[in-house]
Amino acid sequence: MSATLYQLTNQMAEIEAMLEETGGELTPELESLWEETSESLPQKVDGYNQVLRNLTAYAENLAGEIKRLQALKKTAENSAKRIKEHVLDCMESFGIQRLEGNYCKMSLRSSTQTEVDEESVLMPYVARLDRLMLPSWITCELKVNKTELKNAFKGKDVAPGGVRFVEKNNLIIK
Repeated sequence: MSATLYQLTNQMAEIEAMLEETGGELTPELESLWEETSESLPQKVDGYNQVLRNLTAYAENLAGEIKRLQALKKTAENSAKRIKEHVLDCMESFGIQRLEGNYCKMSLRSSTQTEVDEESVLMPYVARLDRLMLPSWITCELKVNKTELKNAFKGKDVAPGGVRFVEKNNLIIK
């Protein structure tokens, strides 16, 4: 059985220590041990290099496979979305609220969606932040929470400029 890289490096350290003890005199035993170790070490290094190359190639292959599978996933999701939109359009066009098959039921559910032009809604607040004169190492990200916005103006006739509440149908499949 061949020695491990750890054993070979320890052997080299031991040879160096023995050389120091003998004052640099290379005895036949030390010379034999030196030759054996120095011949085994390059083979061991080459073996490690081959393993590293194989693992790197395997990782690259896996990365390619991940990209391929992500593309297939995206295609399947887009196809499902288009089919669902088609069924929704057909049901809305013919005024059908509910369809029942042997294994599933499809129905329309109405909901209110909040559409926001974030720039026009956030501008008054951005102007206030500009007046604060924040140092360059502090950043601030403003974002509109559509659910909170909808709740704040629920039942009111007026909403801020750039905000629209739109009634839409959703397809529910059970």
